[in-house]
Amino acid sequence: MAQSERELLAEIAKLKGQLGDAIRAKTEAEEMATATAAASAFMGTSEEQPTGRTATVRVCVNPAEKKEDKLVWKNVEVPTWFYAVNLPVSAPNLATNGIEYYHGQTYELDPYQLADLKSRVARCWDHEKAIHSENENAYRKPTNIHLVSPAARAAGAH
Repeated sequence: MAQSERELLAEIAKLKGQLGDAIRAKTEAEEMATATAAASAFMGTSEEQPTGRTATVRVCVNPAEKKEDKLVWKNVEVPTWFYAVNLPVSAPNLATNGIEYYHGQTYELDPYQLADLKSRVARCWDHEKAIHSENENAYRKPTNIHLVSPAARAAGAH
């Protein structure tokens, strides 16, 4: 049973409307995820937000192989994440493979990039704590361990 041209045009218009609604909803969700990730730097959290998109990443199937010409690679689809970089004052930016990541900016990353960047941000904060001499032992119980041999202790050494 063939549909008339008018019915087909009406169905096309209906489908275009549904597609427009879906695109608007997806765009709003992406904008919300970006805003949430960017705001997390100011809320004291630095959690990543899923984008709902994927990226193609080239991964090695046999990473234990020692000869480079025998490595086998394949393309894999992985989810992407929005991540707001929250760095201490001592590190205004981080660079990876020629790409600069700046404090307060939100970036879309694959899981491998995300893990690397989060690790480096954490190490920057550890370094910041170390150079500002925060007392890491403030709440630890003091110990009375002395490196004195029993013979020296018997002779009166403290």
